[in-house]
Amino acid sequence: MDDELLDVVDEHGRRLGTKRRGDVHRDGDWHLAFHLWVVGPGGVLLQRRAQAKASWPGRLDASAAGHLTAGESVADGLREVEEELGVTYRMDELHALGMHRVDEVANRELQHVFAVRDDRPLTAWTDFDRVELDGLVLVAHAAFAALVNGSPAPARSWDGTHAGDVTVGPGDLVPTPYLSALVPDLERVAATGPR
Repeated sequence: MDDELLDVVDEHGRRLGTKRRGDVHRDGDWHLAFHLWVVGPGGVLLQRRAQAKASWPGRLDASAAGHLTAGESVADGLREVEEELGVTYRMDELHALGMHRVDEVANRELQHVFAVRDDRPLTAWTDFDRVELDGLVLVAHAAFAALVNGSPAPARSWDGTHAGDVTVGPGDLVPTPYLSALVPDLERVAATGPR
């Protein structure tokens, strides 16, 4: 994984060259990522990152997220969705929510962020990658807004075999500085109906 090549970009997304992923993170280079938030009438679908992940193990993250490898377009980020969630979407089904900057010491990403409405119930997500993800968590829209603003929230958890009620807190989330700004957009996409 550390050997995969990523495009190194400047803070505006202009390509500067390529580097191994491990070197990009070590050196704090800007690089590109793709994030998809799946929403529906029941709320926001989050992935629980596997405990074996090198970064943010066990934390809740966007429904599907990952690096764009060297030479990939933003649309190629849909590969991450198929790999992680086991579903396929087309770009014309997605709602673009902008490019957001995450500027951390070991992770400087320009994240191309999208949302999609998908009405399937939590337990219908049966093809997610059980190596990359420990499961999925569904948080109702009002509870998600409270969660990203610092309050614990009730949720439903699904590991592919068992579903149950859980409470998640802000410390369970992968730090995402722009997350509270996405709440109205995610609610808007959920209200639009499937494309």
